[in-house]
Amino acid sequence: MANYRPISFLPVFSKIFEKVLHNRLNQHLQVNDILGTEQYGFRKGLSTEKATYSLTNNILMAWNKKIHIGEVFCDLTKA
Repeated sequence: MANYRPISFLPVFSKIFEKVLHNRLNQHLQVNDILGTEQYGFRKGLSTEKATYSLTNNILMAWNKKIHIGEVFCDLTKA
């Protein structure tokens, strides 16, 4: 008896709440045009492949025009 834990429905409700909140927040950000065009990753239709293509394209365009450019990358995975 000491090894048995009660069944909790909290994870089910929290997952439903999380999905609803995510959908509403995402809709709000899109309708009010809050996110910048440089934001990729979690947005529909904007994958990391498109981010890589955009970066490469911008670098090559600047290189062809002989313009000096700089990039700053910030990894916040452990923040």
